[in-house]
Amino acid sequence: MSIGIWQIVIAGLVIALLFGSHRIPALAAEAAKGLKSLKREVAQAKTDSADAPFDEGEANPKR
Repeated sequence: MSIGIWQIVIAGLVIALLFGSHRIPALAAEAAKGLKSLKREVAQAKTDSADAPFDEGEANPKR
């Protein structure tokens, strides 16, 4: 069962009724800020992990 155009339209109308027309752009802007921040942190973590030398002692502690 796939989602059709009418289900998307009805869901959009329900969301518009629940949140109002002024609140939806604000929610979208906050979601965009969150995604941008997440992407920046992931990119920074990748560069930090690439710069840091790997220490096998930390990855495989002696038991």
